[in-house]
Amino acid sequence: MKLSQGVAIAWVVLCCCFAQLEAYRILCIYPSSGRSHVLVGQALLKGLAARGHDVTMVSPFKLSKPVPNYREIVVQKVDLGQMTRDFLQKNTGNSLGGIVHLFQTQFRTAEMAMEDAQVQALKDEHFDLVIVGLFVADFVLGFGPHFNAPTVVMFSAGLTKLTSDYVGNPRAVATVPAMMIGGRGAMDFAGRVKNFLFAGVENVISALSEYVQTSYYEQFFPPGRYPSYADLRRNVSLVLLNTHFSQATPRPYLPNVVEVGGLQIKAKPDPLPEDIREWLDGAGEHGVVYFCLGSNLKSADLPQAKLDAILKTFAQLKQRVLWKWESDHIPNAPPNVLSKAWLPQDDVLAHPNVKLFISHGGLGGMAEAKYHGVPVLGIPIFAEQHQNIQSMIDDGVAMQVDYKQLDERTFSRAVNIMVREHRFAERAKAISELYRDRPQSAMDLACYWVEYVARHRGAPQLHYPGADMNFFQQESLDVIAFLVAILYVVFKVSKLVLRFAYRKVFKSSRKTKVQ
Repeated sequence: MKLSQGVAIAWVVLCCCFAQLEAYRILCIYPSSGRSHVLVGQALLKGLAARGHDVTMVSPFKLSKPVPNYREIVVQKVDLGQMTRDFLQKNTGNSLGGIVHLFQTQFRTAEMAMEDAQVQALKDEHFDLVIVGLFVADFVLGFGPHFNAPTVVMFSAGLTKLTSDYVGNPRAVATVPAMMIGGRGAMDFAGRVKNFLFAGVENVISALSEYVQTSYYEQFFPPGRYPSYADLRRNVSLVLLNTHFSQATPRPYLPNVVEVGGLQIKAKPDPLPEDIREWLDGAGEHGVVYFCLGSNLKSADLPQAKLDAILKTFAQLKQRVLWKWESDHIPNAPPNVLSKAWLPQDDVLAHPNVKLFISHGGLGGMAEAKYHGVPVLGIPIFAEQHQNIQSMIDDGVAMQVDYKQLDERTFSRAVNIMVREHRFAERAKAISELYRDRPQSAMDLACYWVEYVARHRGAPQLHYPGADMNFFQQESLDVIAFLVAILYVVFKVSKLVLRFAYRKVFKSSRKTKVQ
């Protein structure tokens, strides 16, 4: 009897182990020209590969070293060099022309990925789940129905009109500032007007994007064999956002919209390259200032006057400086500056001697700064970077230098305030504790929900009926019109009845008087 019970228990344990080890074949396609965006997708794919899943990543960027269970297909991308150069030299960051050009480059990058022979060959394989890394272009969502597989969208920023449309998540226009507007807490009347108008602009951009991408989608996923592009965009099972509620105004989320902010941040930093480690270790009590304008903007494209202002400021510091500089060397760099073409940013910020992070304000870098408790001096250039920096200022861990006004006076003043005043570092440590305080890591959370969707074949139980409604239905405008019509009919009928009754009574009284 005891033997049979022992066998039964062992069998149950064995079954549980096999259930936990169920592996899926997962395809991720991330057609973005921005390396920082793809880094988030690569982090998730590495996490899934570590859990035993067979993953394939399609992107323009290769991992620095191979990972087991992780296959890469590296595709071409449109070079953003001239566009980002104009951002720095002509201040065209958030101009209409700059936004249109950005959209065009990302549509073309996604098109080149789809035209790649290796990507086309994937259509003959089998995948259990498709992850699409979203940056403007989403017509590659067609891989989901091609494999009859659930689709997950990963976005390297917060909720927008484009991402909310996939699952019908409420946008909360009256209460939550749009990502490009920023801010926290309740908006005043002027703020709500501004947010309402911007929501209208988002609607127009979304409609134009959908119109343009329909032709791209039908080119690679012909009508008849595949669902329409409009239906495709409403059949997403899960949306992962690279945000955390501590970064912005809390907002309502459906259960299939999950915040996984800081996904690219490692719980245990990787060892730094020897020369970088020695530079950081040897900084002494004064520490290090880390300067990086991200993966798209290039410090080498800075106008000479602004570059000179930055170098003169650094030359006067007691701190060492570590600078991401894309060409061979920085002309006329002072001896306390070390430059490298590429730096492992998360690992650098994790070093205890890094005292200040000078950044353009990319969301990934801001998440890493919060996690590691490093104050930030922001120099925002384009997109939502201004709002990201403002959020850090609201937290008390940052200052901002207006890029247009950047000179030796403004830059030197800001840098010296931040390295001398301890309040920024103290507040950064408090914000770090808040950002880290979670029931599970961002990686575990993201992997759980990806596996959940794969395990339940798209998890239709998470599907929100509002995702299938049009704007008039979602806002109950059709119901309001119906009720108004009924009230109008009732009013008209009541008016006729009263008029008829009045005439009857009036005529009857007149006849009585005549008699």
